[in-house]
Amino acid sequence: MVHEFFHETREQFFLNEQTHGRNVRFAYFGLVYLVLLWINAANVDFAAAAASGYGSLLFLVNAFVSYNALYLLPALLLTWLVARPSLWRRLRLPGGAVWAPNMTAVLTGALTTLFFYANAKLHALYGMFINGFVINLLITPGGIESLGGSASSTIGFVLIALAFFLGHAAIFIALSFGARRFASLPTGLRRLGRPLTVLLLFSILGDHSVYAYTSAVGNKPEMLELTEGVPFYVGTSARTLFKKLGFEVASPEKALKQQGGGLQYPAKPLEVTKPEKPYNIVWLVSESWRADTLDPEIMPVTWAFAQKAQVFTHHYSGGNGTRIGIFTMMTGLPGTYWDAFLKGHEGAPIIDVLQQQGYQMSLYTSAKFSYPEFDQTVFSKVPREQLHEIDAPLAGWEKDRQNVSDLLHFIDTRDPARPFFVWMFFESPHARYYFPPESVIRTPYRDDINYATIDRDELQKDIVPIKNRYLNAVHHLDSQFARILEYLETHGLLENTIVVMLGDHGEEFMENGYWGHNSTFSDPQTRTPLILWIPGRTPAVHDVLSSHLDVVPTLMPLLGVKNPPEDYSSGYDLFSGRQRDHVVLSDWSRVGYKDADVKITLSEDLGPLGKRISGPHDEKLTPQRAQELFQSKQPQLVRLMQELGRFKQKSRHEP
Repeated sequence: MVHEFFHETREQFFLNEQTHGRNVRFAYFGLVYLVLLWINAANVDFAAAAASGYGSLLFLVNAFVSYNALYLLPALLLTWLVARPSLWRRLRLPGGAVWAPNMTAVLTGALTTLFFYANAKLHALYGMFINGFVINLLITPGGIESLGGSASSTIGFVLIALAFFLGHAAIFIALSFGARRFASLPTGLRRLGRPLTVLLLFSILGDHSVYAYTSAVGNKPEMLELTEGVPFYVGTSARTLFKKLGFEVASPEKALKQQGGGLQYPAKPLEVTKPEKPYNIVWLVSESWRADTLDPEIMPVTWAFAQKAQVFTHHYSGGNGTRIGIFTMMTGLPGTYWDAFLKGHEGAPIIDVLQQQGYQMSLYTSAKFSYPEFDQTVFSKVPREQLHEIDAPLAGWEKDRQNVSDLLHFIDTRDPARPFFVWMFFESPHARYYFPPESVIRTPYRDDINYATIDRDELQKDIVPIKNRYLNAVHHLDSQFARILEYLETHGLLENTIVVMLGDHGEEFMENGYWGHNSTFSDPQTRTPLILWIPGRTPAVHDVLSSHLDVVPTLMPLLGVKNPPEDYSSGYDLFSGRQRDHVVLSDWSRVGYKDADVKITLSEDLGPLGKRISGPHDEKLTPQRAQELFQSKQPQLVRLMQELGRFKQKSRHEP
């Protein structure tokens, strides 16, 4: 009898605790929701919505409120599953139904808010939310190192994460004690669960209905663009439905994405006649080398060399990041082909040509060949022993110096009877911007950049010292270029050696609201120097539009390739007399078009969202002028769409 009494008392205790726990968890997740609203509000332009009209403001507020509730669904679902009493009865751990869901609630709530805090931080600095780029950065060998974070940044991230978890635990404990004192309040709040759920469903249905309608009729696309600030917002399309209901549906904009299956590349086999006297090739690529740093003060040696070579003053990378920048310069293709190359481990045709002609090859990087995955794409056919990277914990400028020494040693000990190809990627100008004391030409400069604590206000205030740090790093880059150029000149190699010098992309310092790269297709992030030394050519400055896509088509004829450039690239031979009228830019999810009139950024599916229109050099336009330019460029965008799919295999069902 005592045993039964004890058992019933224990069961009643656990039942009471479970009820109490449910009440506390309900109140806790309500507070977590408010925290999410506070964190994500920084991304959303409510003022622009209000200026667009009360309808736009109501639409944006509704979408913002409902999506922040959706962000909590994984945490709520997992906590609900852990709180099932039947689970713990089977495990014969009745106490688990009390403490396990409480711990799950705290952990998932902290992780959710921490994730969106990092997401908001990323958006504030780089103008993008956590996406495939960031995930790839974290899981790919060498990716985290490429960010250039310091020890202070790592410590800051750890402390912030710890503060989130401890703070959430403290909130839960406080609510637990408060709920015991005011028992009726949590119970009353919990009764709101069902009506709040119904309200959420109507809210979601409402904003997606408005989105679908506006997207279909196309009468107010600027309203839909407001949702770009709502993290991971997914629009709804119902064009067919609205058409059946009798609405006048706007004609769809063409999709800017690759269609079909795998690669059909090159379009035709390459025909190559080996030159009697093949050129050596020295290909030098720098991280984050923006166009306006090529001047006599910052880069005196490189500037002097450029005066004897071919200089292209309006040159654009194929994108705003290392992955696309190097991919486009090595293949002559838009960056939208990257995934297909990676999946098929496809290499760059210029490497095939060099190998067929017996070139001695040695490639160096002060970053990693595995991040981005160049060892699986453009350099996939280069033997691993010819890909050199430094594993030692050295600063970027130290790795650059060591790699230059190794590169010169390779040239010094090569077989003089055979041509050689050397390629190097310099890291000095990559944030946090690396240089030794003797390379300082600009002061004051920031001693360190702590990614964990820096924010937009601090960037605006300290952008000059941060940029000075970058310029000092570029000055060090010049000194390493100088070592290579001096060696080639003193050893008489410039007479039969092609030299290519360019950046993978540029670097922005808040000229258009962002710092660094990988965020927009602004000129500071995409323009880079291009210097070509080709023996026997008269020095010239070319003030025409050029692209990374043009480098390979310019070199291939000099290597004996007889095919026209369109067989293996989307670029032009820069010395053919043909001038390009536009450049194409791309990143993980966007495609950019830039010509003499306009710069247009589009999402891959080219819906009403993801459309950013400016002047050719990022000038702000009125909405009316932007729409006029966009409409006038439709033929060019259709041709661009076709070019992005030209080297894709067509399925048997496609025309």
